[in-house]
Amino acid sequence: MEDRRMWSRLLAGTGAAALAAAAGFALLGGASSADEAGELRAKVTASVEKSVIAEPSPVDDQPAEAVYAEPEEPGDEGLVLSAPEEANGWDEVPFSATWTADGAQTIVGTVDLQQLDGESWTTVADLDIGAAGGETELEVGRSGIYRLAYGGGDTVEATSSNDVAVVSGELMESWITATAAPAGDDAAEITATWTTKGGVAIVGELELQRLVDDEWEPVSTVTTGADSTAELEIDASIGDRFRFVYPGGSRFEAVESDDAVVIGADVRTIPVSTCQNGTDIDNLPYGAACHYAPVTVDTFVVAHDYLGNAWWNAMPMGTVVELEGREAGIYEVVDRTIAPGRGSALGAASNWACGDACDVILQTCQGSNTGFTWLRKID
Repeated sequence: MEDRRMWSRLLAGTGAAALAAAAGFALLGGASSADEAGELRAKVTASVEKSVIAEPSPVDDQPAEAVYAEPEEPGDEGLVLSAPEEANGWDEVPFSATWTADGAQTIVGTVDLQQLDGESWTTVADLDIGAAGGETELEVGRSGIYRLAYGGGDTVEATSSNDVAVVSGELMESWITATAAPAGDDAAEITATWTTKGGVAIVGELELQRLVDDEWEPVSTVTTGADSTAELEIDASIGDRFRFVYPGGSRFEAVESDDAVVIGADVRTIPVSTCQNGTDIDNLPYGAACHYAPVTVDTFVVAHDYLGNAWWNAMPMGTVVELEGREAGIYEVVDRTIAPGRGSALGAASNWACGDACDVILQTCQGSNTGFTWLRKID
């Protein structure tokens, strides 16, 4: 009787999938004798003994790095997540996981199922993984990207899985920006940035096109990196127009950038108002900017790159800029820094102040990074 109770506890510890497998074997007539039943028990016991127990270690919301435009094949080891590509037909979408190390060794424990939300991975459910894997179900009301994460413990290090996309209705939207800066005689450096709507870098292939006789013609392809950018230098003249195009895929909708014009010495004009918060910045008209009043350490004029302002980060030194409205005047570009990260990741505004070296700082994102362009007043 004691052996029978021990066997019952052992089966319970292997997870529902292992128990179902054992039952199925017996029902199909596979265990036709006491010896064969004993062999089955030995196999299940060995499976449990080979498993590593991961102690509970939930993960806080974490800043997201880069995601891929198209899914990457997961490796043979580690924490692996799978899910249907589309939520259509599912009341709740099943998310399945396996967890292995050193080949055949399995890891059992609870991990966090996280969804990409803005610029962060946010936990939306727990997923229990046994020796034969695990599964949880989640209602998916809109298209999104998911992963698994584990915080780490004494026996198992912190880790995360591959990411998977589940489409519910429309594909996800994204932003592409393009800039074109002179790079010597008859050449220009063309830069693409590609991010999710929340500002997370997207790694993938874009097509560069040039406007020729009112028609867009393909020039080359580029692949954006984990910093959201891709650059190439091509033959070009002042005034030439370029754009980047993504034709659409399994995760993201088709999208194209605004035109990028190779900037010459002509004066560029920026209308400037005053803003008090992020909502004011989000609601700026296309091509407009605002003086961000809460920052007093220096004069920061800000705007989103995807609202027609990506060219700020491409102006050559010495370019003349006219500001209209707030901080009105004629200025010259004297310096620029492209800082890694955005928003709170940049720290205090004083980290990017210019002091007496400039009069106004233009601030706009460059994909998942941030550009600070220093202007000195000349009239």
